[in-house]
Amino acid sequence: MKKVISAFIIFFLLISCTNKIYNSSSWQSKKVTVDGNIPEWSNPLRFYDQETGLSYCISNDKFNIYFCCSVSDEFLQTKILRSGIELGIDTLGKKNFTVGIRYPTGNSSVTEMRPNVDPQAITDPKTRSDRSAYKLKLLAEAREIQLIGFKPNLGKYISLTPQNSSGISAAINFDNKGFLNYEAVIPFSTFYKNQLIPSDSDKVFDYQIKINQVNRSNNGGNGSGNRGGGMNGGGMRGGGMRGGGMGGGGMRGGGMRGGGMRGGEMGNSEMSGESGRNNYQRNANSSGTTKTTIKLKLAYK
Repeated sequence: MKKVISAFIIFFLLISCTNKIYNSSSWQSKKVTVDGNIPEWSNPLRFYDQETGLSYCISNDKFNIYFCCSVSDEFLQTKILRSGIELGIDTLGKKNFTVGIRYPTGNSSVTEMRPNVDPQAITDPKTRSDRSAYKLKLLAEAREIQLIGFKPNLGKYISLTPQNSSGISAAINFDNKGFLNYEAVIPFSTFYKNQLIPSDSDKVFDYQIKINQVNRSNNGGNGSGNRGGGMNGGGMRGGGMRGGGMGGGGMRGGGMRGGGMRGGEMGNSEMSGESGRNNYQRNANSSGTTKTTIKLKLAYK
């Protein structure tokens, strides 16, 4: 009898280890217009990560993966505008991010404005005005997407002015409350399959969201952007993209942000609130590399 009970215990342990439960990607039922305005996304955004200071959401329908994030911290906003956000995808769930995009590609032609940690300087209207003008210059330079691991005919860079025909698109914009909002859409047909089928609802993807450190050696470039690096192995470097696609780009208000939920097995906080966000913002600066990873099952309806 003891042997039978032991066998049952071992059996159930094996089942529990091989059938991990993962959060599912959100099903995107609303049409997404990729313009950096995010009223079509839930408010607050589903995930919040304390390490990166990002509020974000990842969703899909039968044809596309959608990514949205929102950032309130000024220095992190500048870092994103200068170095871009890299979204890596691993279709095998092994944290080997061989497919990914970076947007913006990096803006080396605009002279760097170093963060001023003096609280009085941060709240000074002239300082804030200069910083806003600087960020708008960076925003205007975001015209390309870097592609890594996609089908060969797509190339390594695609332009967003004029709009490309790949279906891959992204946009970045400020809303009327000063939040930097980011949207991207990636068709499954560019790296996986033409469209999902019911059995794909059991498929687990790993995602990596990465913001590289600012390359200070390339200030005052030639205006063409910084195409350094490359996305290799567990991370991505170089390249980028910008607005347009699925409704075009633009610089308009609106948007939503915040919130969060623990996703997959990674360090994303559920409804972590303002305390964690403020802790990150007090330490935010334009140096260092920040990243978060999350494991999600594909949604299917």
